[in-house]
Amino acid sequence: MKHAKLIFTVMTVLIIRPLFAQGYGGPLSFQGLERPVLHSAAGRAMGGVAIGTEDIGLMFQNPATLHAVRKIQLSAGGFHATGDLKQEQHYAPVRYFSNLSLLLEGLTGSIPDPDPALPGFTAQDTVQRPYDDIGPNWSRTRNRTRPLQAMLAVPVSVRNIGIVAGIGAVQYADLDHYYQNNNVLSPSILSQRPLPTLRPTDDNPVEVAWWQSARSREGSIWGYGVALAGNAGKTLSLGFSGMILRGSSEDVEWQVARGRLTFFSNAFRADSVYGRVTRTGTSDFSGTEFTLSGLLTGRYVRAGITVKLPTTLTRDSRIRIETDTSGTPFVSSLRGSERLKLPLRGTVGLSLSPRDNLTVGLEYEVRPYASAEIVGSDGTVTSPWLSASLFRAGVEYRIVPWLALRGGMRGEAEVFEPEGNHIPGEPAGCTVYSAGFGLFFSGLRLDITYENYSMNYQDIWATAVSKNSERRHALIAQLSCEIP
Repeated sequence: MKHAKLIFTVMTVLIIRPLFAQGYGGPLSFQGLERPVLHSAAGRAMGGVAIGTEDIGLMFQNPATLHAVRKIQLSAGGFHATGDLKQEQHYAPVRYFSNLSLLLEGLTGSIPDPDPALPGFTAQDTVQRPYDDIGPNWSRTRNRTRPLQAMLAVPVSVRNIGIVAGIGAVQYADLDHYYQNNNVLSPSILSQRPLPTLRPTDDNPVEVAWWQSARSREGSIWGYGVALAGNAGKTLSLGFSGMILRGSSEDVEWQVARGRLTFFSNAFRADSVYGRVTRTGTSDFSGTEFTLSGLLTGRYVRAGITVKLPTTLTRDSRIRIETDTSGTPFVSSLRGSERLKLPLRGTVGLSLSPRDNLTVGLEYEVRPYASAEIVGSDGTVTSPWLSASLFRAGVEYRIVPWLALRGGMRGEAEVFEPEGNHIPGEPAGCTVYSAGFGLFFSGLRLDITYENYSMNYQDIWATAVSKNSERRHALIAQLSCEIP
């Protein structure tokens, strides 16, 4: 019973503790809010560039682009995505504990038991085996189809000043998230940071909790807002947008005790321990976001800047906790409220039009998320995220007046760094490649975009590596029409 309580205590602390290193996971908090959703199919085909393409789907990304609307426009879009997540773990033999790598990789089944009648046999020669069939690796595949946006833009004139007003509902954040680790060790004896674990002795052994941990979230946050754009001279356009953010998610976290490992000076022992903690509940998100932008237009060049003002988002959670350490579960509940304070963020961009039917766009986005703060229910303030600066590039070529071909690439970054990162403070990231086309006919416009997202990173310990990969294929469609 003492060991069961020890395992439960370690598991409960690690569930609640605000860890954000991906290597051993951590609790669900604001996962999903670090990557804003882009709503324009045409813009996404050009790598997410907002300068260089004229589309009302950009009204919340860069509201100044609304100045190009000359007639009432309606727009609606959606997407279909397939995603594959995978983790592969590999272990090297650990000095003094050579069988540990085989145990964690689930390979001890191929080792026969030693013959105790052999000369020199000791208890240290016993092969330690797992007490379950959980392997080190896992994979997950998911398909989803969701609406992306619905927008309306209307040009109006106020005292002979041309203004375009927009209103819309958009998917602000995709909260779908999943992470799993089948070999969580506490204390993390294979880690080198901040200090390696000292070798135990027979008189002072080290006990290590060993369990499986996973977390899953499904949901989204929607933004409902307005945008305004107007000309401040012949070449300068200014824009403003504001959104009310509301959303919810279904959250699940679980930890399953796999055993207790006791390490001596030259051997270790694996003991069976029963324990399971499951947390299920919902999270409700709320907040606001305001964006300012400016666009300077020339004959061949356009330059722009977008600033997203500091904002605060609130997460109210209701959680049911089921704890089982003896076969009889104990159920409790927990309510909490935490806030995410995002700093000022911005984007600068440039588009070139050397020919009437050719546009090249470049953008640079700054996400200073290291300054973001999470205020917990108890008032504790943490800044667990990492900053990133991202580059986007895209091109649009109009073959004929009714057909445009587009292509682009953009950087994406997580808010965490891999375990054992070679460059401390550098977040995991990847490049998203996109391609698409636009069809134009008598006031109607159809934009189709394909995106390929492939994230790969490694969590590295002293004698182990976890290879993580996430691959997504997305198809985005948007239909717009002009009303005379």
